[in-house]
Amino acid sequence: MTADTSPHALRATAPVLDCAARLFAEHGSRGLPMSDLTRRIAARTGADTAALRRAFPTRFDLIHAVVLRSTRECVEGQLAADDPESRAVERMSALVVRHVETGWRHRTATALAHEILPVLRAVHPTRHREIGTLNRAYREHIRGIVADGVLEGVFHVTDPGRATDEVLDTFDSLLHWYRPEGGLSLDDLGAVYVDLVIHHHLGCPR
Repeated sequence: MTADTSPHALRATAPVLDCAARLFAEHGSRGLPMSDLTRRIAARTGADTAALRRAFPTRFDLIHAVVLRSTRECVEGQLAADDPESRAVERMSALVVRHVETGWRHRTATALAHEILPVLRAVHPTRHREIGTLNRAYREHIRGIVADGVLEGVFHVTDPGRATDEVLDTFDSLLHWYRPEGGLSLDDLGAVYVDLVIHHHLGCPR
């Protein structure tokens, strides 16, 4: 178990977790022995090797910390950036653009989350609840915007909860096909996803 995964500690170790995410992206979650991960992170960030071993004694601890920090940053950033006084279409469009940007930046952590969450549920329920609570808060935030759009008469869905799940599934698809070298910029990608969410999933007339 990590020595401290409080928000303060995670912010303090951001360079370590960023480095770990890059190593996982390059080598996979199991491509390097934990000793190599610790050595490379220490060399690249200047962190103390012994302190790293105490904070992240296992590969699982390190992956969990990467996922938790990413999830918290994404969810809390979205909630803080939202303007509840704006119309639902504007709020959802802004949320989608932010999600594309942060989702791409944290794509490695998102892939790692899919890998470890089933394990967390079985062997570390407290950790699973912590990440699950953040994800549920994000889902409820999106569902609230969808419901507001239905009340405004701009979103035409019969079940805001189901529509929210479809939106979240669409967000996940980003990991499976987007490649910057393909010629589509992140700004263009954001526009594509805004169109898909607003008009296809939520039924807003063009």
